[in-house]
Amino acid sequence: MSSQATVLSVEALKAFQGALALYSEDTLAALGAVDAEVRRTVLWLEQNRPAYWHEQIKRRREEVSMAKAEVFRRKLQKRPDYTPAMSEQVENLRKAEANLQDAEKRLTLVRKWQPRFQHAMLEYRATVQRLKDLAATEIPNAALLLGRIIESIEAYLAVQPPSGTGLGDEPGSGRASPEMEAIASRAIAEDIERLAAAEQARASAREEAADGLATVPAETPDESTDENDPSHPA
Repeated sequence: MSSQATVLSVEALKAFQGALALYSEDTLAALGAVDAEVRRTVLWLEQNRPAYWHEQIKRRREEVSMAKAEVFRRKLQKRPDYTPAMSEQVENLRKAEANLQDAEKRLTLVRKWQPRFQHAMLEYRATVQRLKDLAATEIPNAALLLGRIIESIEAYLAVQPPSGTGLGDEPGSGRASPEMEAIASRAIAEDIERLAAAEQARASAREEAADGLATVPAETPDESTDENDPSHPA
């Protein structure tokens, strides 16, 4: 890592820190809205639609039965010298049967889409998990680190060098001397390095804990230890 740090605007760093915070909040809010929509879809697909189409199938079967009964009554009225009109009843029966078939088809489609949607949902969650971790942990940590860096820079800028040491402002220049700028740059760079190293160490510790990489040194078993002791090695 470079030992020099060139900071042209502390306000720009503050603006960037604010942008990081907003990005984290907006990303988590968007992901939360998508998760809520996914839950609503799961409820609709696995509970609402099956119950609805089961009820529709029951009702439409009753309509088919009534239409068949009406056609049968018309046929009973038939005599050698009289044939009752039944075209309307036959058409009603055809529509009722078509409606029943449509309801059964839609229930089949609902059952077909349930496992497909579950698979798609798992793929989506696996895809956005990295983004969620980034927005929930890494970006806030980066914003905190940047905030500490800004505080360090402002603290250094607030320091007034003693007069007559040759390290103060150059006469008439309106700025610090090159010697003072070099000292401040080195101090800021060292502070940034220290904060970055600490943050890297914390990130490594989190990764090791998450992956279960932490190990415990093996101990020589004591022959006098009770084998029934849960801590006694197998």
